[in-house]
Amino acid sequence: MKAGRHRTFDKDTALDQAMQVFWVNGYPGTSLADLTNAMGINKPSLYSAFGNKEKLYKSALERYVEKHGVIHAHHLFATNKSLNERVQCYLTSIAQMVTEPTLPGGCFVCMSTTEVGGTCIPAAALETIFNINEQTRSALTEFFTAEISLGNITSERSPSSMANYILSLQFGLSVMARNGSKLEELKEIIQLSTESF
Repeated sequence: MKAGRHRTFDKDTALDQAMQVFWVNGYPGTSLADLTNAMGINKPSLYSAFGNKEKLYKSALERYVEKHGVIHAHHLFATNKSLNERVQCYLTSIAQMVTEPTLPGGCFVCMSTTEVGGTCIPAAALETIFNINEQTRSALTEFFTAEISLGNITSERSPSSMANYILSLQFGLSVMARNGSKLEELKEIIQLSTESF
């Protein structure tokens, strides 16, 4: 009797499905059964393709950044717009994503960050979350440093302070979206919050 054929699946599609489950439920709220059901695979296939739950979570976070995170940054470098307009476009792009009805709502990284501080996320996964946030903060700090050098910012605020401010806004928009706020409401917040740029 011939052995049964191994079930094949698209790894990227399966990872996207896992990302959505973690995005909705968080790390502690997601079981292996939740993951295998959403991904349409069994536990041995999950372990073979992605390792354990923690490694899959890390891969899902990295997939999120690749698909839904870095895509907003190009708005900051539009040469035909003022600094205020660029920052608004950047935040509006994020607001559109966190309110996109085909996605779980909010920001996966933000939701993961809110789970930091307890004991429910393993250390290696925590490091991934911290690294993602630090990369965002560093990129924003470099952006504002360059804008000061170009003379586009004349205030005495430090680039790191402005970067932290924008990152705080990003997280705030995410939480508001997760709480049911609509895109137009978030745009009003962005307008109010960026008047100083």
